[in-house]
Amino acid sequence: MLAPLPIHFDKAAHKYCWQPTGEWLAFSVTGIKGAGMGERQKMALEKTKHIWEPRGCGVHAALESFLLQQPQATTEFNEWVQPLLDHPFWNRVKPVAVEYRLCDLLNSIGGSCDCLLQDNLTGTYLLCDLKTQGNILASTYSTDAQMGGYLSMFLMHHPAIAVAECITVWSRPGKAFITRKRSKDCLAAWDTTLADFKQNHMGYF
Repeated sequence: MLAPLPIHFDKAAHKYCWQPTGEWLAFSVTGIKGAGMGERQKMALEKTKHIWEPRGCGVHAALESFLLQQPQATTEFNEWVQPLLDHPFWNRVKPVAVEYRLCDLLNSIGGSCDCLLQDNLTGTYLLCDLKTQGNILASTYSTDAQMGGYLSMFLMHHPAIAVAECITVWSRPGKAFITRKRSKDCLAAWDTTLADFKQNHMGYF
């Protein structure tokens, strides 16, 4: 397992602190990614937050315990958790980092990736993000920029780790499945997203 970086995460404020200097980072990967969201979509998310936030936290906690081989806590979201943990994908990989805090000090950005995995057969590294959805028939959406943000920070702190693919694990009631994207495509999506964000926040950068 990778040693953690000296980053403190304030969960309530969703803020990251680089402990060697005490610097609180101004932005997060998810905040930058969500900055271009329309007002109607923001309102819809806020209106349903009481539904998707506890579900996301519960399923993420279950996956974290599973990957760290810790006892599973009782959860009301077993309809999501069981298909997720039963997926054969987990038999082919081993965790290298779980809920790993990352940062880009130059741009004052923090973030947390769900896990970095290593393929048991090929030895290649896979960056993984978990998404929960409330409907088994829900549509997927692009996670490229978010994954690219985490990947860019991994390259800053662990340049020797060559991540082959970015994996999104979709957890729905009664179903779990995986989509894959090339690392370079995710990095390109993040570069575009960050450039747009900087353009709209020129007073800070």
